[in-house]
Amino acid sequence: MEQHRVNSEEIKTRFGSYHVHVLEQDQTSRLANLYSTHDGVAICRTLAVTRFSQPISATLKEADTRIRAGQSIGNTLQQAGLLMSREVIVEATTPCGQQFSTLCGQTVPLASPVYLRVYRLHAGAQPQFLAPYAIIAEAHHPEHTAVHAGLMPLSDIDASQWEPDTKWAVDALTRALS
Repeated sequence: MEQHRVNSEEIKTRFGSYHVHVLEQDQTSRLANLYSTHDGVAICRTLAVTRFSQPISATLKEADTRIRAGQSIGNTLQQAGLLMSREVIVEATTPCGQQFSTLCGQTVPLASPVYLRVYRLHAGAQPQFLAPYAIIAEAHHPEHTAVHAGLMPLSDIDASQWEPDTKWAVDALTRALS
């Protein structure tokens, strides 16, 4: 597991602003647009599907309440003094669809490849006691995270060994990108 870097801070540092807009949410998942603004236009930098682990660790409950109220996951966990790490499940490319292009202010051409990362986020108060918090599937604007050479297209990856929450998150993200 690598130490989790907070995506929201990377967006703010690189693009000058950071906002989160929860597009959909229920008790087990959420779809969020992590964006920066430029000349009054919101540009999606990361489209993220989160599938929350069940049950939520008691250590994470207070931060989880704020996250489910629409706050940034990474910033909220960090501000609560919690440690994070992520276990990358898959990295791939996927084509930009109409919805993603629209969220990106038409700055990403249709069918162009975008970087996709799926990981399990762990969080907790002590490094030896990090608990699973969520499976997160992210698609990134190419200016935020470029497509790495050698990544396979998502459509070529065998997902038969993925756990159900991973499969669900990838499918939900794929639908949101279309």
